[in-house]
Amino acid sequence: MKPLFLAASLALIAGQANALSCMRPDPISTFNRVAAAPENYYVLYGTLRFDADALPPSFVDQPGADPEPIDAFFRGKGLTRNGFTSDYISPALLQVDCVANYCGSAQSDIEALYFVRADNDPVVMTADPCGAMIFPEPTQAVLDQLTACMQGNGCSAEALQ
Repeated sequence: MKPLFLAASLALIAGQANALSCMRPDPISTFNRVAAAPENYYVLYGTLRFDADALPPSFVDQPGADPEPIDAFFRGKGLTRNGFTSDYISPALLQVDCVANYCGSAQSDIEALYFVRADNDPVVMTADPCGAMIFPEPTQAVLDQLTACMQGNGCSAEALQ
């Protein structure tokens, strides 16, 4: 009985050791990353509305393909050199990505920042397991710092600390 218990305990510990490890994302680092990407991105601030019951669980026992996109609707503003001043109201898709056993998540009907590729119609909000593309309820300081980034005036998360 004891060897079986020991084997089960070791398997549990090994499974936890394989847990997803993410660097804590922040919107300024994401801005810098997408600004350097060859693709074009929008930085959007507003509300995404979708059926929250369609979200997959954040932990899945059987890893597999990413879930199907969830139909959504975005209402908010796009970032310009003058701040979040460009109205952006559009159908959208919420794509939840999974890595190993962990899936991303998002919240419906809350204010959030979304970094989305500009070449998709409709835009696709990506909820990855590390939360690097969606930032719920950003502070005014974050919004102001992103405006400074867009203007080319020092784009560092250190200003937020």
